[in-house]
Amino acid sequence: MQDFRNLKVWQKAHELALLAYKVTAEFPREEVFGLRHSIRKTAVDIPAYIAEGAGKSSDAEFAASINLSLSLAMRLEYFALVAHDLELVEQTPYDLLSGHIIEIKKMLGGFKKMLV
Repeated sequence: MQDFRNLKVWQKAHELALLAYKVTAEFPREEVFGLRHSIRKTAVDIPAYIAEGAGKSSDAEFAASINLSLSLAMRLEYFALVAHDLELVEQTPYDLLSGHIIEIKKMLGGFKKMLV
């Protein structure tokens, strides 16, 4: 078991979660329980599963949590694209969010390989 706060991949995922909250802050009221909620929940779940995995008793269990985080990152990437295509997110914030997601996906993939 290790302190998840010391993992670079968790730190980056946490930054992504905070960014997702900032990017969705100006969403219209009708999106509070729609796309805004989906983006925020998914973004927070990514570092949450990394943290949970850090407490697992084996590398295989940790890798399963990392795999879940990777799947969530892909889901978040799609939600961000929909928000952009619906013009809820302008190009610059979308590029920033998308760039963070791509970076996290690469980091999660590399971390998973290290565990298995």
